Amino acid sequence: MSNATLKPLKRSSLAETVAGQLRRGIIEGDFSPGSALSEPALAERLGVSRAPVREALIALEREGLVCFDDRGRTRVRALEPHDFEEICTLRVALESLAGRRACRSWNAELAAALTANLARQSTARTIGELSHLDGEFHELIVRAADHQRLLAAWLVLRPQLEMWLTHTFEQQMSLDREPREMTLQSHRQLFEALASGDEDRSAALSAEHVDAWRYLQPHYFSK
Repeated sequence: MSNATLKPLKRSSLAETVAGQLRRGIIEGDFSPGSALSEPALAERLGVSRAPVREALIALEREGLVCFDDRGRTRVRALEPHDFEEICTLRVALESLAGRRACRSWNAELAAALTANLARQSTARTIGELSHLDGEFHELIVRAADHQRLLAAWLVLRPQLEMWLTHTFEQQMSLDREPREMTLQSHRQLFEALASGDEDRSAALSAEHVDAWRYLQPHYFSK
């Protein structure tokens, strides 16, 4: 490799890398809701200066994964009932539209991508991995909808969505339920509706898929 191919790592790139690690740690539960995130401690742990850590935390605050108190201290955001309600209702609105539009752009490439995702879901080893694959499944459909503003809105929601999914899957497992099977069954039904080109059914199943969690865990949602 020549020296010409090596470029100094930009601070923004480093901040994005730090944000990625912290984001995954929060979503997968390595950092519990409400726990403090110390800039100096994180910088030392990651082997970087405090500047990229600070930039990363600001980015995660915009994504709704962390919050700052009046003294500037950072904590992992703890989702409240109204947060679950807002995430759920926004998902229904966005993903129903995405399901309807994705029918119109159904092709072999999308079918293959969704099939591969479903296969990985069936063998996911951790709740965090299952949450990530669940989000990826829906992102594939949203991207296929070919609607840039819809995609932008959904991407803003995705980190909180995965955080919500991890929490939900953990709660279901604590009740001796198997969330993977329910999720896979719902995703396969949506896949079949998309493949058939049935826009109304795809939109309805997208909404039902989200609402199913409301019936299983009504105490998380505001009246």
